[in-house]
Amino acid sequence: MTDKLDRVWDIIEKVGVCMLTTRFPGGLRARPVEARPDRAAGLIFFVTDLRSGKEDEIEAEHEVGLVFIDPKDKAYLSITATAQVLQDHAKAREIWKTTDDVWWDGPDDPNVCVLRVRPLTAELWDGPASKAVAMYEFAKAKLTGEKPNLGENRKVTVRLERQHVPTKRNSSTPAPSKTYRLIWRAIREKKRIAFTYRKLPREACPIILGYKEKGREALMTFQVGGETSHGTLPDWRHFFVDEIRNLSFGAGDWREGDSHTQAQPFVERVDVDVNIADTLTRKAPLPFGSKELRSPRRSA
Repeated sequence: MTDKLDRVWDIIEKVGVCMLTTRFPGGLRARPVEARPDRAAGLIFFVTDLRSGKEDEIEAEHEVGLVFIDPKDKAYLSITATAQVLQDHAKAREIWKTTDDVWWDGPDDPNVCVLRVRPLTAELWDGPASKAVAMYEFAKAKLTGEKPNLGENRKVTVRLERQHVPTKRNSSTPAPSKTYRLIWRAIREKKRIAFTYRKLPREACPIILGYKEKGREALMTFQVGGETSHGTLPDWRHFFVDEIRNLSFGAGDWREGDSHTQAQPFVERVDVDVNIADTLTRKAPLPFGSKELRSPRRSA
């Protein structure tokens, strides 16, 4: 078994680029990605973009497929695996390649994330090493009447136990949306955000993020640029996260406004508030229904 496992990892390390297949509501989707294998840990890592569709698909359905092809050796490797999306810039730095700079502004780019893939089973079609071998097998088959040995379909168990395999989230408590997670990061890092809301361009400093009582994602900001449907800017503005489009991190100084004389009533269950220190230390956004969500702070 050891030699078969080694053959699987040899192909992964040699080929590098593979097709990653994920599941989405409309079926299956595959795209090319570059593997960063860790043979000793039994894991494969990929540097990818937080804004791409596969991140949402993997968080909804963790089982994925990988296909590696080595045309020179006529080897075809299919792997069933589970995947997790990690916002781990330290790991990104560890596996970073200079070619990644074409797509991102270094491993600390806020849009960089890492896929952590744990192979479970592998099927390997290993063809003959050369045309000469193939010709020999055909000639032998013609003389003996036996089937030519042109390759073997060997099912190899890469890892039998499912350690730390994520499970699907309970649909009754949906996870925060992708846009929500990006805003959550912006608040923690005190970064402006630029976006479109109800067809108007906006630029704002996000201050408080959480939910309305029925679970709709809600955001309180100090809007510093762009356009507004009423009043003048800069001023306090609130937004429903599901209506935010084209979100990106903006440039410029952080601003919070000068007046906190009134308590904001818009975000009714607070996940993160830039002025509440303990909400800035969590490892991940809270889903609606979490006991850690809190009531809005009172006005200063």
